[in-house]
Amino acid sequence: MPAPRRCILLRGDPQRTAEAAERLLAAQPADAQLWISDDPPCPSRQATPAKQVKRLLGRAYDAVVLDLHRRLDPDLLAAAQGFLWGGGALLLRLPPPGPSPLAARAPLAVPPYPLQAVGDRLWQRLEAHLAAAPCVEHTPPARPLAPLTHHPHGSRAQARVVDALVAQLRAPDPACVALMAGRGRGKSSALGLALRRLRAERPRLRVAVTAADPLAAAELLRFAEGPTTCPDDQPLFTPVLDLLHGDPAYDLLLIDEAAQLPVPLLQRLTLAHPRAHLAFATTTHGYEGTGRGFVLRFLAWAERQPRPLLRLYLDEPIRWSAGDPVERLIDDLLCLDAAIPDLQDTSPAPTPAPLPAPRDSTERAARRPPPRADPPEFEPLQVDRDRLAADEPALRQLFGLLVHAHYRTTPADLHRLLDAPNLDLHALRWRGQIVAATLIAREGELPPATCEALAAGAAQLRGHALADTLITHSLCPEAGALTLIRSVRIAVHPQLRRRGLATRLIEHVHAAYPHAHLFGTLFGATPELLAFRRALGYQLVRVGVARGSRTGEPAAVMIRPTSPAAEALVHQLRHQLAHALPTQLHLLSRDGELHLDPELDRSLRADLPHVDPPDDLTCARVVARYAASAQPYELIAHALIPWLRRRSDHLAHLTPTARAVVEARVLRGEPWPHVARLAGLPSAGAAMRALRPAIRALLSAEPSPPQKHPISPL
Repeated sequence: MPAPRRCILLRGDPQRTAEAAERLLAAQPADAQLWISDDPPCPSRQATPAKQVKRLLGRAYDAVVLDLHRRLDPDLLAAAQGFLWGGGALLLRLPPPGPSPLAARAPLAVPPYPLQAVGDRLWQRLEAHLAAAPCVEHTPPARPLAPLTHHPHGSRAQARVVDALVAQLRAPDPACVALMAGRGRGKSSALGLALRRLRAERPRLRVAVTAADPLAAAELLRFAEGPTTCPDDQPLFTPVLDLLHGDPAYDLLLIDEAAQLPVPLLQRLTLAHPRAHLAFATTTHGYEGTGRGFVLRFLAWAERQPRPLLRLYLDEPIRWSAGDPVERLIDDLLCLDAAIPDLQDTSPAPTPAPLPAPRDSTERAARRPPPRADPPEFEPLQVDRDRLAADEPALRQLFGLLVHAHYRTTPADLHRLLDAPNLDLHALRWRGQIVAATLIAREGELPPATCEALAAGAAQLRGHALADTLITHSLCPEAGALTLIRSVRIAVHPQLRRRGLATRLIEHVHAAYPHAHLFGTLFGATPELLAFRRALGYQLVRVGVARGSRTGEPAAVMIRPTSPAAEALVHQLRHQLAHALPTQLHLLSRDGELHLDPELDRSLRADLPHVDPPDDLTCARVVARYAASAQPYELIAHALIPWLRRRSDHLAHLTPTARAVVEARVLRGEPWPHVARLAGLPSAGAAMRALRPAIRALLSAEPSPPQKHPISPL
């Protein structure tokens, strides 16, 4: 059994802590150490910048040195402990005890709030957990740390999972298997070991391994061993999009880190290979925050398909021992194991019908009959964050709700929830427990100069997502001056859903901000969410130009106006959307491998005002505004396409590259990657960036530019 891991604190200024770490690790090989810092620690050490750490996932080290002088990044802290072998040491470089350094607060500083307005609660939580954890050494050891000797081996639980995978995947009839585990439990290696056995039994087995990125499948392929090609000499790893249109005669498809792929893409992949065995593996408990969408949405769908679905779980770690104290420390600190409480109904009720045995605590909570409670029993409140930080059960209840309801929730959200100066928390409480919660952001009230700079693409703004999209994408700088309240997240306990709690919570938020000009929200569009917000007085004003990387759905921006200025803004935005949306949805469908769900398409188009096609003068004004702004092409394509077709002779003024971009994207509607290839550009992003200068060149060929018009463009 691996030895327990340890956490060693190194206190002082950055130079002092780097020198202390170097002394402690002098006896260990350099390739057994991982130094994480955005600043060079010392001349003899190479540090990995924070943004590059994800590229190292799957590797293991004897020691990890994490620099916390300038920033407390909860996601990075959670990732750092996952790199450590059993018996290894996590070295935290920290300033002297006390308040968090002002520099460490910078990532959460949102205009108009200064650094001093950023909270200190997560930093103090870190200090308290470090002080109480028995695995933490507050004084560095006198002698350098000795090199470790590793004896990696699988667990009994992993062996049982490999047996179950092989049994299910060798069955004569097609089946699906979903393997879920926390970080470091050996799920990818289990898939690889199962594949090795299956290929030994059936050398002619036609297999494809896929993932969002080849690196995500590297561990699986390493344990599969054997040839890296199929019997027909095709590579074993196949990009997922190639599997949508390729040969459907595969015997077996293995999808690693499946939660990194959009749910609609997983569904289409499943339907494209009806005769294949499918095995999905994903992390459901860890800092990525991606697994819940896979469990809640994809697996619920997969259970309704003809192929039987087997769920497998791995709980026992491979790289370190079960109950490891460093893992326990990080889980407790960052609420990585926060779970929704099971609500007990103490009032008399009829005996419910027997239910199938639940597979995990989430299903248990979702399937238990809901408590018998009338809406007045649910008390709305604004959460005091100082009290929340001191109330561990309440904090875990609230964060557990957010983790359960949103697949994107990560430890960084815990940091924002506790310390971001522009965020407020509201909740519904029942019998002393938080059963619904929402996180809102206070935005807007921006100076006119900031709004104009944003509209022109000359500035960027953090923490004002709603104001930013209305100014930058919809070219409505006047929106930034308004007082905006944005819904960031909302979650309801699964035992109490569909009982009006979300509606009551949102109405409580509306009443809590009587001076707001408008309430708004941005989310991955689904027919259900669109209908829910419409019922509360929200109107759709913008649809994203691309699909979400996890959901496969475009973003929707919805607004509830509460002042004459906001009502005028919504009227203007709705007419813009009515003009732009048909062409935008057509391009969205052409740009992706997935067609937009017909029900979602109808829901996005519902209730839009009737508009006539824009005349040439209006189109020219829209094109001129696009050329002088940062507005995405797809939002004005309805005007640029007819404007350009009337001026096709102007294309002769363009360079060959610019002409290829304009002809491919505007006149033929080619997807951006195709546009880039046709124009000889290195990426889709480069093609996007080349379009606006090309349109400026076309405008310069006009005999007289269109006059400015006081009305905002369509």
